[in-house]
Amino acid sequence: MKRILIFLLFAATILCSGSAQNMSYSLNGTLEDKNIHTLYLISSNQVIDTVTVSRNGHFSFTGKVQAPRLAYITNTSSLPDATLNCTVILEQGILTMLPLDNYDGYKVTGSKSNDLMAEKALKSIELIHYYEGKPSGMIEYEKKWSSYLKKNVRNNKDNMFGLVCLSELTYYQNANDTRKLLDSFKPEIQETDLWKDLDESNYDNLGIIIGGKYKDFRMTDIHGNNISAKDIIATPELRYVLIDFWASWCNPCMNELPYLKDSHTRFSARGFQILGVSLDSSHDKWVKTVNENKMNWIHVSDLKGWQSTAVTLYGIKAIPANFLIDCKTGKIVAKDLRGEELAEKVAMFLARGR
Repeated sequence: MKRILIFLLFAATILCSGSAQNMSYSLNGTLEDKNIHTLYLISSNQVIDTVTVSRNGHFSFTGKVQAPRLAYITNTSSLPDATLNCTVILEQGILTMLPLDNYDGYKVTGSKSNDLMAEKALKSIELIHYYEGKPSGMIEYEKKWSSYLKKNVRNNKDNMFGLVCLSELTYYQNANDTRKLLDSFKPEIQETDLWKDLDESNYDNLGIIIGGKYKDFRMTDIHGNNISAKDIIATPELRYVLIDFWASWCNPCMNELPYLKDSHTRFSARGFQILGVSLDSSHDKWVKTVNENKMNWIHVSDLKGWQSTAVTLYGIKAIPANFLIDCKTGKIVAKDLRGEELAEKVAMFLARGR
């Protein structure tokens, strides 16, 4: 369940509240892996501190922040290459990094919000293990998890725990609902970098909702042709196009493949087409996956992974993700269709257009 694991990385984020004053913090811990000799503190893609780990695995970061600040404790200066990655909010107080109970990884404790985030990480792991491998497991997991997130946003409008729950909840709800929740947070929380990042992203994504217009982009297909989303959607014989974001390395994406193939086979003659947008960075792996799995629809990619232009345009936070476009109006009529729901929705819209 690759996509859920992507969420889980963020679910382990350890957050807490604090005032807007200049705050001193200390962050201590003892590593189980004695082969790690240096730790990095990364925030906003920059190394803000480095410490040497003692022979017994102990380390300590100290510093000051003006507002709670999202950061990552890693064993390398490059966040994507880190094999140890523990997320923390730097704030006033004494924080401690500890092994995550009964699981690989770490948590941070030392404040109410930190402790809540540690509980949240464990809750997510437990739900994943419960639903993994079950029929419609991902769909049931997402329903349960989104409900959990909504509850915690409602109950924590005055602290960073509620804000990080909202940052995940944005995946499950439209941008208008996220806008309302963002504006309901206390003023001091709205001064944090995380709130400002979500605020900027939300304004970018307000058009990517059901009823909004699709956004055009141009990429190269597997045959080397340069085409745009508009080229496909404007094809006269097409009535609905599913823009599907996926990657060959994404197991949940591949789990959705039977449903995509079924819908394409059943409805392509009636004006339905799929535009697959790959987040692969390897051309060979991308094309090999398409060919071996007989994914007989249109495929494009700029081979930039998460830095893809389309990822930014559509506010993609995790994959698989998809948008069903009405070719006549250019409007998004459905999004994030999973399993059998895809065929049901496509059949419903095609029937309406008769």
